[in-house]
Amino acid sequence: MMKQNTLYPIGCIIMASGSALRFGSNKLLTSFNDQPLIQHILDITNGLFIKRVVVTRYDKIAQICQRQAIPYILHNKPYLNDTIRLGMAYLEPQKPLGYLFCTSDQPFLQQASLRQLCGSFLSAPYAIERLAYGSSPGNPMLFPQDLAEELKTLPQDRGGSAVAKKYPERVRLVQVQDKYELFDIDTVRDLRQGLNLAAAKRSEQ
Repeated sequence: MMKQNTLYPIGCIIMASGSALRFGSNKLLTSFNDQPLIQHILDITNGLFIKRVVVTRYDKIAQICQRQAIPYILHNKPYLNDTIRLGMAYLEPQKPLGYLFCTSDQPFLQQASLRQLCGSFLSAPYAIERLAYGSSPGNPMLFPQDLAEELKTLPQDRGGSAVAKKYPERVRLVQVQDKYELFDIDTVRDLRQGLNLAAAKRSEQ
């Protein structure tokens, strides 16, 4: 069991380059609980990993990172595999045991679940770990070092799920406590649902 203040020997890539076509604007900058939606993943990944980086195509997200002294890569490449490759190249000098890929649109994801995911990986650092609720897998996903080359050479606009599907026997599901931790915001309707859920959770406290 790792101490709470010990950094996991894992590199964390926060993916913030999506076009959000279904949302209609940059969803990561939209307000959620009085802060930009992306702020939640920045908060819960803070102080956990040997290195983390935000990969984005957006100046305003880069500015958020800059104000908080969070490493970022600002790029103009179009595809998901570009985001993966750029993030991994930045983290490679740290020689992480694994690479954690986080999306930036899960406002109910808990740091405790990230710790569980990383702890599970350290007990079996050959596995592909992903959070799940029951048999339903979700994000984030954590890949071992030996799959780094396959991740860096993914086909155009393919993500880590393609590698996980290639090696189903290596995938381990780590359970979240609340199914809404896997909830992500893709549309304005999702945003309204999320805000209503957040309000209900606050009223229960």
